[in-house]
Amino acid sequence: MNLNEHIQLWNQASLKVLDIRHAVLELGEELRSYQLPASAILFTARGQGRIMLDGVEHRAESCYLCHAGKGAFLDMEPASGPLEYYFIFYKASLSPPARQELVQLLERSKPFHMQYGFAPLHHAAMYLKIVRMEQEWKQAGALEKLRTKSLFYQLICELLGQLHHQEIATAVPDIAAQASRYLDEHYGEAVTLALLSELLHCSPRQLQRLFKVRYQAGPIDYLIQVRMQKARELLLGTDASLKDIAAAVGYPDSYYFSRIFKKHVGSSPSSFKRAREQVEGSRHNPSGLSRYAIAARRRRPYSGKGSGENHYQYQFRGAVTMYTNRSIKAGWTVSLLLSLTLLLAACSGTAGTNTSAGGGAAAPSNSITASPNVTDTGSKESAPRTITHMKGELKLEQTPQRIAVLDTQFMDQLIAIGEQPSGSVVTESEKLQIPEYMAGKLVDVVTLGTKDEPNVEAIIALEPDIIIGTEFQDKIYDQLIKIAPTLIFERNEDWQTTLKTFGLIMDKEQEAQQVLDQYNSKISGLKAELSEKYKGQTFAVLRPRDNIVRLHTTAHRTAALLYDQLGLTPPAMAVDAENSSASLSLEKLPELEADHLFLMEDSSNLELTKEFESSAIWKNLKAVQNGHVYKEDTNLWIAYYGPVAINLVLDQIQAALK
Repeated sequence: MNLNEHIQLWNQASLKVLDIRHAVLELGEELRSYQLPASAILFTARGQGRIMLDGVEHRAESCYLCHAGKGAFLDMEPASGPLEYYFIFYKASLSPPARQELVQLLERSKPFHMQYGFAPLHHAAMYLKIVRMEQEWKQAGALEKLRTKSLFYQLICELLGQLHHQEIATAVPDIAAQASRYLDEHYGEAVTLALLSELLHCSPRQLQRLFKVRYQAGPIDYLIQVRMQKARELLLGTDASLKDIAAAVGYPDSYYFSRIFKKHVGSSPSSFKRAREQVEGSRHNPSGLSRYAIAARRRRPYSGKGSGENHYQYQFRGAVTMYTNRSIKAGWTVSLLLSLTLLLAACSGTAGTNTSAGGGAAAPSNSITASPNVTDTGSKESAPRTITHMKGELKLEQTPQRIAVLDTQFMDQLIAIGEQPSGSVVTESEKLQIPEYMAGKLVDVVTLGTKDEPNVEAIIALEPDIIIGTEFQDKIYDQLIKIAPTLIFERNEDWQTTLKTFGLIMDKEQEAQQVLDQYNSKISGLKAELSEKYKGQTFAVLRPRDNIVRLHTTAHRTAALLYDQLGLTPPAMAVDAENSSASLSLEKLPELEADHLFLMEDSSNLELTKEFESSAIWKNLKAVQNGHVYKEDTNLWIAYYGPVAINLVLDQIQAALK
């Protein structure tokens, strides 16, 4: 960490204290698997103890200070007596409009998520500031809140000074490890990729990529494997019913649990249990216990003695309790916790299940799995196949005919394999009309609103066999699965991967592969044509928007077509493995130093584009003066990310650079 950069960002940040808590852990108590809901400073004021931040151990001897960001996991236990501590939770952000270099510096260094711990040299002064902060915070008046904020700035100055003086080592949080631990701890609960991303302060795409690099599987696949392992342990170690076990590992529908268990384990739960019981000693759980509790941990309320009756209640969106466990003998503790967990899971499963008059299964909740049932009406017979998506898996017994798509790119995917949706959302920039390049290929497609605001009533009236959306529809997923089986795909997934999935859904895998083969042949020819002609020249994709210029980086799904597939060179400013775009002011454009510019235009930015083009800064750009600016349609290049659109984009690139 560059401390000067660290201090610069703190100096530019807007700070807000969210909560301050003072508590005591008695000997024999411990704080376990607590995930920080915001950036936090932990200060131990008295006693000795062991602190773990995302698995990294810190030994607190009397006064000790730790810092970590939102999403970090904390474990803490006293060593020889009571451990008294304070928590200060805060939020820091750059006040808009922030300079571009500061935004990039923030993304690179992440000072408010850094993890470190040290014993303060002047702990008495620091302790007094924290005590006074807590006293002011409890008063709850506006003036007291202002005093708290003033003291917090003083505390940060002292903290940064000691970091510099002691040369304390810091670490960037491991997002993938935090996500895996959350899934290990919460596998019995409803989990979505969007929820995980929010907890860990990152985008779904970034989380998916980092997780796959670390664990060679996506978060959802990992969660399914954890659930299957826990289900095995419950089957072997208890006499709980199938319904109770399914609920304990996150599946309210025991029928669906049986199907997914068989798919991943190779036999049904009952067959698996019988087979193992035939092996001598298997009834005594020969597999042993994993490092986590067999059933989803239901932690007991925090019993530390705090200042007043109201113990820590701040969480991501509301109130939650901080928890501890008393260290008692493991043998009967595990059995007791298991029994209680299964009882609670069974009760909650019963309470949360709504059966129809005929005794049918309840509509699925917004969990990691979707209902496997597909409406028969209008569907064609085909071989059963299982579709993996962001909510789990969906088994299709038939080919759906009435399809509702909640992202315009999915219209493109269907057209490419000779199909079309019955209903689709549209984009606002197209004035709520079907895209022009698709208009001649679609017949009687019902408009279903936009991707940001789908028209649920229109979807119901359509009576679809299946609904296909993206993480943009997470907030209405509960409503969608009550209308029809619903698939949720990552919006920024590579279009070629999505096309293969659509081929599987529509029983047209051969047609999908033919489209890909033709595309790859086209790419190879164009790459050979351009690579030599434009060797050493740089290309950038710009989109005027919201009074700035958006630069699409190498991580952007369409810009990657230029760089990854056609082998063209990006300017240095456009190289970014994580963020798909960067916001540039008009004054920053000369620093881009691109030889060629692809300029995105649509009805929403025509006036802004004209304003930029009339400026002296724009007119003096190298690409402008050399006549190397190519205006293209934003929607075709950005919104309609499918094989038909991408092939048209290739044609436009070829025409511009011929």
